[in-house]
Amino acid sequence: MCGIVGFITRPEKGPDLAEAMHRPLFELADRGPDDEGVWIDPIAGVAIGARRLAVTDLSDKSQQPMVSGDGRWHVVLNGHIAGHRFLRERFLSGQSVEPQSDTATLVSLISEMGFAEALPKLEGQFAIAAWDAYTETLHLARDRFGVRPLVYGSTPQGFGFASTVRAWSLLPGADPRLDPRAKDIFASFGWVPAPMTICGQARSVLPGQRLELRANGQVEQEMWWSESAAVELAADQEIGVEAIEAIIDASIREQLESERGVGLFLSGGIDSSIIASSPAVREAAIPAFVATFPDAEGFDESNHAQRVAAACDLPLTKITMTDDRIQDAAIRLGSVYDEPFADASALPTLALTKEVAKHCTVALSGDGGDELFGGYRRHSVLKLRAALPSPLRFLGSLLGGRLGEALKSSTDHEAWAALVRMHPGLDVMDDPIGGVGGLAGALRRDTRLALSGDLLVKMDRAAMSSGLEVRTPFLTEAVHAAAWSLSDRHRRPPFNGAGKPILRHILKMRLSGINFDRRKQGFAAPLGDWLRGPLREWVQSLPLEPLGQLGDPNQQLQDVWAGKDHTLPRLWLCIAFAAWRSHHMSIS
Repeated sequence: MCGIVGFITRPEKGPDLAEAMHRPLFELADRGPDDEGVWIDPIAGVAIGARRLAVTDLSDKSQQPMVSGDGRWHVVLNGHIAGHRFLRERFLSGQSVEPQSDTATLVSLISEMGFAEALPKLEGQFAIAAWDAYTETLHLARDRFGVRPLVYGSTPQGFGFASTVRAWSLLPGADPRLDPRAKDIFASFGWVPAPMTICGQARSVLPGQRLELRANGQVEQEMWWSESAAVELAADQEIGVEAIEAIIDASIREQLESERGVGLFLSGGIDSSIIASSPAVREAAIPAFVATFPDAEGFDESNHAQRVAAACDLPLTKITMTDDRIQDAAIRLGSVYDEPFADASALPTLALTKEVAKHCTVALSGDGGDELFGGYRRHSVLKLRAALPSPLRFLGSLLGGRLGEALKSSTDHEAWAALVRMHPGLDVMDDPIGGVGGLAGALRRDTRLALSGDLLVKMDRAAMSSGLEVRTPFLTEAVHAAAWSLSDRHRRPPFNGAGKPILRHILKMRLSGINFDRRKQGFAAPLGDWLRGPLREWVQSLPLEPLGQLGDPNQQLQDVWAGKDHTLPRLWLCIAFAAWRSHHMSIS
């Protein structure tokens, strides 16, 4: 895991490249606390740098940027290439690849095949930048699901990229003006979707996308992995339960490779329990971690996690969400998230990852299981909406609330947005999949938008602020194909009861003594209680201002303090924006 940055300029007129790298790399220090490296070609006017979190091959030989043997390619990698030793055996068997890190494997693959040709061979979570010295071309790419961030943009002094918006904004000539549309979408959903960023001049590389910046300044973009094509291809396959189990287990085994300690986030829910009960995790007795909420039993999953850990013979550490830890998380919220972010579960995620990082350097997460196998109740609603004729949809809309709004929406995308956003707004963001509706549309929009824009951002920024690398075994091409080979019957989403029947079946075979048919709980936070208690002083210190159509946050805060939580989503949007703004005053 690393933080990466780079800048290209006209050598005869450009800024000092060593100086240009200094501030962004300092900003990225939390993402890579172990090492810093910079490569500069003053004649070509290019500089690339990395902050390194050493996980595979801890020697100095694995320092980044890394150069190919012929001197052509200079590469920086943020993330982890899963199964990179297999790639060496299959594609580089005639070569002596040193050092032993996944970055070295990547550099050799690019040198052997070319940048675009190497990408489909990769699994894992990654953001890559590679400079081709022969053609003076910069290549950028992001993994299939957007687990690792990568932003880019032109400035009056050149072209730059970085792992975060904040680091990009520190490059020479970067214009930190706020994007009004991004702010409007945040005021409805609580996060900013790619390719937008909160800075108007910076863009996010899309999941599965690659870019080329040529010597003439021309930027070419291409999707190196097509989610829609992958879905269509998988639908023609028939993969049985045993094969799906084997595919998931193989992914988990590959994600365990590390020369530093590996742990597991274990809630006791379906996805994390699949990981905990996998043979590789049980054989290695990987330590598990769970957050506990002693004053809010409705949010506490530690009893479920304890039963799973005991059945799998895994050591379990319970991390209590104390007032001190939540206060610390709130204070860090606005600085850790480089864009405004209003998913309230970021608070316990910040507290949990900070403590887990004291025990290990890598942690496995079940993120992606719900999006691939149908784990959210909204999936049932959108599946039902697609089956209802228009007159019944109209009658259903009389129910009011989110359900009614979804049923009366004129398009599938608007119906999905009604169930995902925190508050109705003027903008529902762009639809990446067109007119696809029903369960398929719900799952694909969740994967393309909510997963990459909300859940993966939440975990990446929180974990990396403490130097913790989080890996996601469900988010691989093979697991994606296995999930999409299933019929809707085998991905029955939950409504009042259980969903994800394939994964539940696997768990019943593995852990027959545990009941996994309970209602989905999810990782949430007792936000109202916290604002009335340990976070009261913190929120009073913020300069709260109205945001869009959200109303007066100061009046809403008075209501919450009086025990009235009906305006809490609107209030938290304003609080999260104020917390972010207090640490990013230059973006305006």
